[in-house]
Amino acid sequence: MIYKLDNWPVAFAAALSHAENKPFIWGENDCCLFACNCIFATTGIDLARTFRGYTTAPEAAALIAGYGGLYQLVSAVCRKHDIPEILPRQARRGDPVLFEGGEGSTLGICTGDKIAAPGRSRLATCGILKGIHAWRIE
Repeated sequence: MIYKLDNWPVAFAAALSHAENKPFIWGENDCCLFACNCIFATTGIDLARTFRGYTTAPEAAALIAGYGGLYQLVSAVCRKHDIPEILPRQARRGDPVLFEGGEGSTLGICTGDKIAAPGRSRLATCGILKGIHAWRIE
C-alpha cells in the first residue's frame, strides 16, 4: 500500500497545474505517465519507474499489449504496490481511474467529481461516472 504525503493536496494541485496546458505526448505526457506523475507528486513513489522510456505510439502499444491491455498493465502495477481496486464511484482526489476516452481505454486521475487526463492540446476532463475501474491511493 502506498500513502499520500502530508502536503499531498498542494503537490496534487501543482501536478495538475503543471500538466494543464501540456499537449498529449507519448512517453512524456500520455495518460499513463500523467497519472503516474500525479501519484508521484502526492506519494513520492514512481509507479512508472519500470516502464518509462518509450517515446512513440507503437512502443506504448507494445508495452500495453505485453500486459494484455491497459487495465491489465495498471492492475499489475497496482498489485505490485498493494493498491486496491475500488468502484469508480468511490474514487477520491488523487486516485487513478480508467475510463473509455475518445481513443479507447484511458487512464486519468480523479479530481473530485471529474477525471482528468491529457487531451490533444491540454488537460481534459470528463465526469467520474465515465470511470470503469479505479484504485485507491491512501
